[in-house]
Amino acid sequence: MRCLHVIHRYWPARGGSEKFIIEISERLVADGNEVTVFTTDAIDIQHYWLPGKERIDTPYDLHDGVEVRRFTVRRLPKHAQALRVLGKLPGLHARSVFSFPSPLVPGMLAQIFKDREFDIVHATALPYDSILYTAHRIAERQGIPLVVSPFFHLGEETNDDVRRHYTRTHQMRLVGSADRVLVQTTIERDFLLEQGFDEGKLLMLGMGINPWELEGGQGARFRRKHDIIGPIVCYIGPKTYDKGTFNLVRAMEKLWAAGDPATLVLAGTDIEDFRRFHAGLPDNVRSKCLMLDYVDDEDKRDLLDACSMLVLPSRSDSFGIVFLEAWFYGKPVVGARAGGIPGLVRDGTDGLLVPFGDVKELAMSIKKLLTDSELAGRLGSAGRERVLAEFTWDEKYKVVRGLYEELTGLTAAPE
Repeated sequence: MRCLHVIHRYWPARGGSEKFIIEISERLVADGNEVTVFTTDAIDIQHYWLPGKERIDTPYDLHDGVEVRRFTVRRLPKHAQALRVLGKLPGLHARSVFSFPSPLVPGMLAQIFKDREFDIVHATALPYDSILYTAHRIAERQGIPLVVSPFFHLGEETNDDVRRHYTRTHQMRLVGSADRVLVQTTIERDFLLEQGFDEGKLLMLGMGINPWELEGGQGARFRRKHDIIGPIVCYIGPKTYDKGTFNLVRAMEKLWAAGDPATLVLAGTDIEDFRRFHAGLPDNVRSKCLMLDYVDDEDKRDLLDACSMLVLPSRSDSFGIVFLEAWFYGKPVVGARAGGIPGLVRDGTDGLLVPFGDVKELAMSIKKLLTDSELAGRLGSAGRERVLAEFTWDEKYKVVRGLYEELTGLTAAPE
């Protein structure tokens, strides 16, 4: 099969949808198929709207057999303000199938009119309109199946601050144009059914891990490296308000004021707003936060082995691979009752859930796991058993490969 995958970032960029496309692409190639990836030059997601952020200056690449084509992101003068103005123009209103493109990647859009042929195209993820639009038009022009993995971020039920960026009329139409939509949880599936999507178009998938990639973490090494004694509360992901990082720091501040000895380790990209927030914290709070930006695979494994729990109180996750990674190490998790997280974390069975933004309840849940070792062990063990049974990339790939074969009538395995 000649497969085209269209995504906003690809290797070496990190993220859930990025990991998903990498795993599927490399396995398809290993099975003897051709895979081309159209993506942008962004490594840091902030590159879409801010100059000076990390990018990769390699337009053509071959990574583990996957052909990667990176297209340059362009910005308007005063980019963020300009997009807000342009989004209000009648011709770019959400009534159209395509609003103003984000990110601006004219080179990728130009590929719609190229003659290179594919058998199937698979696109991800919202809210990146131009990415999905490119895939939609290529599939339409070539008369080939379109698969979309939208990774809807649905936020809180009573607040549309997150949801409205992923469910605009033109975005829903783009997703609806797909021959199949891969959804991550029952929450995402039920949302689309409520919007009138055909159940036959929806395929429940979820995400996975490679156990062999996660083995070998040495918590003692992490503690020595960072001179940490005592419990570790761990967060892994971009440091943003919607991910719950601000609330997590405030919750830990309450515990520290009561004398708790835990260290908070925040590992992931620093977004500008969080840097300002962290800089304004009292010295005694900052001293108890270990701020890590990029962590390599060895450091992440060591951190997961060293920590007492993983906390991701986010309202902007459609799934949360990091929960699977923590469960692999038998660690309990705390998540927010928002987005897709309640479709993955089972409250009281393999983790604890709290309302997004409820700092008091978040602090209480963290304290409960720090002080009740029997509960923490039971939740962590249940998570490990579940992840090994349900969430490996080998099993997820079999489902996607079967779907590609069904839609194309071609085999995804070598003869």
